[in-house]
Amino acid sequence: MLTSLPKRKIRLVGSFFLIIILNLVNTLIQAQENTQSEVTNQVWIDFNPSYKISESFDLRGRIGAKAIFPNAWYKIYTRAEVSYKLPRYIFKNVNYNEKVYAGIDYYYIYYTENPNVIEISPYQGYSLFWPNRKRVVIKHNVELGERFQWDVEDWNYSFGLKLSYEASLTFKFHGDIWEYGKGFYLTASAKFWWNLIATTVFNDVVRITPGIGYEINPRWKTAFYIGYNYTKNLTEEEFQTNNIIYRFRVYYTIK
Repeated sequence: MLTSLPKRKIRLVGSFFLIIILNLVNTLIQAQENTQSEVTNQVWIDFNPSYKISESFDLRGRIGAKAIFPNAWYKIYTRAEVSYKLPRYIFKNVNYNEKVYAGIDYYYIYYTENPNVIEISPYQGYSLFWPNRKRVVIKHNVELGERFQWDVEDWNYSFGLKLSYEASLTFKFHGDIWEYGKGFYLTASAKFWWNLIATTVFNDVVRITPGIGYEINPRWKTAFYIGYNYTKNLTEEEFQTNNIIYRFRVYYTIK
């Protein structure tokens, strides 16, 4: 059974998803027109546990795998992150949250023809959740990451520095506007990177990812995404890829 939603909220959600879809279509068209680019399909799977240390501190982890078709490489990776929820000193009547966080990623990349690569990437970031309502949340995220890469054959070293901004929207169903929709949520995000110092491989530039998720219970939830990712490797003239991503994610909250 459907009930009416405030028109302002409908326009907000509809406009955000329309922008994401239009950008996705536009970038896919450009990918086909760019003869120097390669179009690939990738499958990403990851498991994301989290633990609330206190009212202010959270601990999060991730373990996952990525594979590319046609088969040129596959990747396994892990993440550990700690975040701190900032106290609200100003705008106390505004519904928002913000946090700072820091963590480290570890990647091992298996290549079919080239030397395998190890990457260790510490990062630091700031997140603002605004608006932050029961049904609609928009997350703004700014992050700085340092990248240390080695190939395991000759142990050649590459250093990178990247800055990114991501806007992501989550629209939650609670069973009121759609009686069978309780637990489901729609999500869409757009992420942009500025590679201040480029590394040898995997210099992401833009990622656009719409998806759908389901909260099984307060501890478990899942999500599936289909998105687009544009990456530069070595130099723009030598190698760049337009990637179609199929991503399945599982989240678990430790209590």
